Amino acid sequence: MTAFQLVVLYSCTDHSVDYSRNPGDVLAFSADTIAFDTILSSVNTPTRGFIVYNPNPKPLLISSIALSGGKQSGFNINVDGVAGTAFENVEIGANDSLYVFVNAKLEDNNAVSPVLYLDYIVFTTNSNQQRVVLQAYGQDAYIWRGKIIETSEMLPNDKPYLIYDSLEIKEGVTLTLQEGTVFYMHPGASIQVRGTLIAQGAMDKRIVIRGDRMDHDYMVNIPYDRVPGQWGGIRFAETSFDNELDYVWIRNGSYGLSFDSSDPERLKLKIKNSVVTNVTGNLIVAENCHIEGENCEFSNSRYALLQLAGGKYRFVHCTLANCYPSVKQWQYSVNPTVTLSNKTYATDAAGGLQAPVAAPLLQADFMNSIIWSPNLQSGKIQLQPDTDDFPDTPFNCHFHHCLLLHDGINDDRFTACVFNENPLFVNTSLTDDEARSIPYDFRLDSMSLARGIADPLIAQELPVDMNGISRIQDESADPGAYQYHNE
Repeated sequence: MTAFQLVVLYSCTDHSVDYSRNPGDVLAFSADTIAFDTILSSVNTPTRGFIVYNPNPKPLLISSIALSGGKQSGFNINVDGVAGTAFENVEIGANDSLYVFVNAKLEDNNAVSPVLYLDYIVFTTNSNQQRVVLQAYGQDAYIWRGKIIETSEMLPNDKPYLIYDSLEIKEGVTLTLQEGTVFYMHPGASIQVRGTLIAQGAMDKRIVIRGDRMDHDYMVNIPYDRVPGQWGGIRFAETSFDNELDYVWIRNGSYGLSFDSSDPERLKLKIKNSVVTNVTGNLIVAENCHIEGENCEFSNSRYALLQLAGGKYRFVHCTLANCYPSVKQWQYSVNPTVTLSNKTYATDAAGGLQAPVAAPLLQADFMNSIIWSPNLQSGKIQLQPDTDDFPDTPFNCHFHHCLLLHDGINDDRFTACVFNENPLFVNTSLTDDEARSIPYDFRLDSMSLARGIADPLIAQELPVDMNGISRIQDESADPGAYQYHNE
């Protein structure tokens, strides 16, 4: 049963108007099909629209505009500002037009895979029938509002999850996500991990955590699935340890992963074969944590990709690329790609910053990795050891066989690194029409200077890249998450 109401417009026909009675005078439409992307069942879609034209020299009286499926259609239409499913005697002047808007709310279909819904808007004029096709795929979903996980469990992966408000994992509780699980995050929603999150995806069945908009942002002509800032992010509390993310794709939040100050001697997160991308804030922020990353892509944030203060970190074969789009509405990033520090700031009860506090950076190793931004000045790595206030506080970082955006030289801190060279990724722009239809692609181009500079011994720790391509078969390993492969 739908929530739509049948609206019939009764218009007193003005017999003094010289309407065309010619069956050859037909309507024209700006689109013959209105196709929605996959729609989550029981959720209202954004509105789409099209224009109805009368290209004829006389006015027309459209005797009927109606949804073929009526009230049970799942679609709803609005004709020149009036909502309903059927309209009668709609006038349209000579060489004039009117607007029709469409949205949908589909019922649960009790199917695992998306189900195709078709309907038609039928226009009847002078006994001629013309139609515009309406098409959508309905996908059932588990809908959670302010969900709290209070006992350890493994979620089924037969349907996606639509998250409103927040999803909280209580302290001492483990939530396990199976391969292929999808979370659609509503605006303002976030994930709060006080216990442990285990997300075990697969190369061909990644776990996806993204915004719930499935239409296009028509201001910049790209899918909302590439628009940042659609939901919150994932926050790991002080009490959260032993989290694992493998083949997980997290995208389009206000931030990516945020870690509260913790115990650096306990593993906070191991993230492998995963992508965290496209946020309006910092991508990953951590204080006094222990994090390990392997075969990962961290990309595209308005601020830093990594902002680390104190703790222990190890990133192997990771691609850190901040090509945050220069599309006008989003503001180009002018921040360091990576910042490392041995101090942090305490906050008072009101959230204000207090005096700096020592945060020993016990380890920050980047091995066989790429750190780059097209902003060749402000995008450089920023190393911030405070030798004045904290001269005895450790600041230990090392970059080994990496391509970096940094004014450094190979010394005790940098080993066999390449500085300030463009790695030549396959696609790094959203500023032209072609790029808007092609996702970012941080694989290496055939002409990349990064090719072959990785340490082959370290490459043996991760013998295949994120896409399953061997790094060791030709003894020429590439840094970053993606090994060059001549397809």
